[in-house]
Amino acid sequence: MGMAGHRYSNLHKELNRYIPTAAAFGGVCIGALTILADLTGAIGSGTGILLAVTTIYQFLDTIDKELATES
Repeated sequence: MGMAGHRYSNLHKELNRYIPTAAAFGGVCIGALTILADLTGAIGSGTGILLAVTTIYQFLDTIDKELATES
């Protein structure tokens, strides 16, 4: 794996600049979605909605990969 304009030895340092920030931002967004769904009384709980969407996305991704390997 490499990044354009960076040496391989600097890759770990460069990735450590972005990955923790992206992971924290994703966690905050998921937490906010869950809390908002619970407060607004969405159908089911916020955690349940998140779990359902994740399961459906993984299912569709699996189908897409299987179709790509068949052709």
